[in-house]
Amino acid sequence: MCDACGGLADEQYSQRLRRNILTYGWTMQFVEGDGVRNPAFGYTLGLSLYDHPEIIAFDPDPDWIYLGLKPLVWAVQTGEVFDEGDDLSAYFPPPERAELLRFPDSATHLFTANTMFRQPGDDPLPALQLIWPSRNGLIQAALTAPTRREDD
Repeated sequence: MCDACGGLADEQYSQRLRRNILTYGWTMQFVEGDGVRNPAFGYTLGLSLYDHPEIIAFDPDPDWIYLGLKPLVWAVQTGEVFDEGDDLSAYFPPPERAELLRFPDSATHLFTANTMFRQPGDDPLPALQLIWPSRNGLIQAALTAPTRREDD
């Protein structure tokens, strides 16, 4: 169950998100799905502060989404800029293959990111969708990713 659904008031939840972004430079928002037509997904909150598109991924398990997003976020935090079609083999080693696609309209799925970072009157935030063929790629990526702060 999500924190907001688990009893946190909207303002408490917003404060938690802001605190995570201030502490780690980003956080992840997970949205539970309700079937095939509305699958579960997670997305970054904070990449907009790096003038980078937020990244969204679809999976019913928030831990898997986090594992997929984490190495890409770290790369962005150190200056990497991703776009559709970029080579991600450094983050998802072969034989696995992951790719980024431009997400057409972030307003429909990245509601919290748009609420936090979009300026009034601006278009919805740019976003990329992370697609990977199997969870094996995420396991391998987690094992081979550069180490970072233990508290992240």
